[in-house]
Amino acid sequence: MTREEQLEFCNICKHQKFDYTEGIICRYTNEKATFQNECELFEVDHILTKATQKNNKDQVLTHQTVSAGTRFANYILDLLFLLAFNFLFGIVLGVIIALISPDSLSIFEQENLLIEYGLGFLCGMIYFTTLETLTGRTVAKFITQTKVVAENGEKANFDAILLRSLCRYIPFEAFSFLGDGARGWHDTLSKTRVISVK
Repeated sequence: MTREEQLEFCNICKHQKFDYTEGIICRYTNEKATFQNECELFEVDHILTKATQKNNKDQVLTHQTVSAGTRFANYILDLLFLLAFNFLFGIVLGVIIALISPDSLSIFEQENLLIEYGLGFLCGMIYFTTLETLTGRTVAKFITQTKVVAENGEKANFDAILLRSLCRYIPFEAFSFLGDGARGWHDTLSKTRVISVK
């Protein structure tokens, strides 16, 4: 049995302790593990087991978290699809307003930044919140084979996705990706991450 295989037992044993020169050793023998198939002193520590499982899951999620390059590709692709969605949304909204109150269309004839930004915000919230709540993915994430999950790897709930969508509109949010880990404010504040599903 290799040292790594022995450590699978030692890491969750009640009788383990840490030595600065040797690493994990047995509290009774004060030595590294020497057993081949099983240890007679082995006794499971349930707290250590849960901590080890959580640590293993965190390591897997960290490994699956996508790079800054993939996040940038998602951003560019989603920007293009969002522009297309805005265009279609504008047409549908125009038709509905024309049917209900044709005189109200005059509001769109003049340049009104408040209405333009408001409609852009509404379209973005609908696009990101609906797609990520239902599938965990936007159109861009389908293309890049990535997905939004909660920090623990489970499916992100509606509240987290809604907060995530809102955080995209924080001024200078794009600059939050310049640090380590390719996680922006809309990830960290909503406690979500984007992982690869390849």
